[in-house]
Amino acid sequence: MMEAELVPVIENPEISTLRLNAETISYLGGSLIEAQDLDIQMEVLRMIKNHSNFVLEASNKIVNKKSATLRAV
Repeated sequence: MMEAELVPVIENPEISTLRLNAETISYLGGSLIEAQDLDIQMEVLRMIKNHSNFVLEASNKIVNKKSATLRAV
């Protein structure tokens, strides 16, 4: 039986991008929890907000791109 990590997985670019961005938000969230200094916490929070806005904008573009290919028949 093959190990799961040895089986190649083909993802489309949109899914890969969203997965990577979700991992980034998760990392920043962990950094926020571990930060002891208030200034660092505020900076990490700013980074989370900026990155969240980026992910939402990218998601919106993906949805619009996918729905643009749909047309009434």
